Amino acid sequence: MLSRTERIAAALFEAVAIALMVALVAAVGWSVLGRQVLGIAVPWATEVAAGLCLWMICTGSVAAWARREHIVIDVMLRRLSGTPHRLLAIAIELGSMLFLAVMFDGARRMMVSSANSTTTALSISYTWLYLALAVAAAGMFIFSLAHLVRLVAGKD
Repeated sequence: MLSRTERIAAALFEAVAIALMVALVAAVGWSVLGRQVLGIAVPWATEVAAGLCLWMICTGSVAAWARREHIVIDVMLRRLSGTPHRLLAIAIELGSMLFLAVMFDGARRMMVSSANSTTTALSISYTWLYLALAVAAAGMFIFSLAHLVRLVAGKD
């Protein structure tokens, strides 16, 4: 069961993802309208759409992670109960947190190494794109930590 703070944070991530989806549809729509109806090129639309898509996926993933809605293979967890179930759930959560920490570090390293590289049309630093991955990894890690605390306390 999510705490009130976790529910609010998940809802905020979800709202951002929805807003980014609306902006993505608008950018792609403008690109199609410009090219097909108005006969003008919209060179920035592809870059904007790719960035919006990345950020939308990352923020939406955090919201889904908070609600435990990502796809899982839980055959072993379903077959276990009591202490073995809890211990396996804790091990899985710790493994997830390790993966998220590695993902965050990789995103951080890419942010640093790509700081001087920019997109072609808008000259936006690629750091802003890799930041989406860092935000996703950090957000999911924090939600995993909260879930781990509940598992250890026996409240989940």
